Amino acid sequence: MIHDVITLTINSYVAYLFIVLIGRLIEGWANKVNINLLNSIGLNLRCALLNALTQAITLTVVPVVTVVTVNAAGGGWLVLPSSGWMLFPAFLLYAFTMDFFEYLFHRAQHRIPIMWAMHSLHHSDSAMNVSTTHRHHCAEFAIKSITIYMVGGIIFKANSSIMGLYVLINFFNFFAHMNLRVGFGRWWMVINSPQYHRIHHSSLREHWDCNFCGLFPIFDVIFHTFYIPKKDEYPPTGLDTGEYPSGLIEAAFWPLRSLWRGAKIIDGANVE
Repeated sequence: MIHDVITLTINSYVAYLFIVLIGRLIEGWANKVNINLLNSIGLNLRCALLNALTQAITLTVVPVVTVVTVNAAGGGWLVLPSSGWMLFPAFLLYAFTMDFFEYLFHRAQHRIPIMWAMHSLHHSDSAMNVSTTHRHHCAEFAIKSITIYMVGGIIFKANSSIMGLYVLINFFNFFAHMNLRVGFGRWWMVINSPQYHRIHHSSLREHWDCNFCGLFPIFDVIFHTFYIPKKDEYPPTGLDTGEYPSGLIEAAFWPLRSLWRGAKIIDGANVE
């Protein structure tokens, strides 16, 4: 088990580092490097390593629980094809359904105080960039594993082809977090973009509680949580309170900061 955890941790972190390196090269062509950005990336790299470790542990332990639960519920109600012309429509069905669950989970992160206490770590980056993608509290993946991912397993019996495609499409989240003035104009509703998602990370009050989608903005449209950025709208990011973890230890215990400082946890202030 320890060997599996170490292998998963190294593999996922190396992949993260490679994507961040490519992303930073692209971002560097469009933006000047500043000290705030360097501090942000340094913390994000450490947070990502902690996340890689906790996710590896989760992936070796939680599946035992989820498999038992899914099987007990008669899991895999809808068997998805693994080949042929129906593979792509099946993948789209799976991707849209799981992204809908991600949307609901994200809304909950901004509405439920304890979940916002964790999720606000992601929003605390005042220099949002490609490395911010994995700046999440280490407990979030485990919570998703026993909630939305488990529900997905109960509904779908997805083969390795569909699961592999879904993993690949989720790398798009790195692009959505990049510090690039890129939007899709009239096609904004098709898929998330850096400008559209930056609005979600905005520290300005007028941008709070909008643009929650992970991949597909259509869910923001359906639930009236969309905000179409103006052509040159590119707001500052971070928490309106100015809170920012000083290091990895504070990031790991970030949800407890309200107890340490005697502050009140707010539900969904400015929001991923």
